Amino acid sequence: MIETKVDTLIHKPVEVVFAYVRDMTNQTAYNQSIHAVEVKNAEATEYKIQIDLGIFKLNEVYKIEDIIENQAIVASCTANGMKFTDRYEFVKEGNHCRLTISDKMELKGLFQLSEGLVKMNLKSQMTENLNRLKTILESKS
Repeated sequence: MIETKVDTLIHKPVEVVFAYVRDMTNQTAYNQSIHAVEVKNAEATEYKIQIDLGIFKLNEVYKIEDIIENQAIVASCTANGMKFTDRYEFVKEGNHCRLTISDKMELKGLFQLSEGLVKMNLKSQMTENLNRLKTILESKS
């Protein structure tokens, strides 16, 4: 199991950050691994996503499992060789939002052989994605 956590302070209200992150179609703007996102149901709790992790490419369903308005989102994806769960936590700090993103990834079968490489790249990639998200949100008026 690979566990990775990143966080940053975004100089926008929690409600603004939550609304942007909650719309998973926005991931293509800030997550370099995600090439396409399509809403699959009316509740916007399931998304078809195209992910390119370098070692493998996935076309899977990313499913929101739990939402606590303006506080947390938990979403997961299960593919043949892996499962990952993302937890987004939103904490109000003054007029700003502390966003923490945790990822738990379990590689299965032959994919387990790439665990070391995935672990090394995941933290830096998640940090880059979070910094891109912060820049996008802070540049919005």
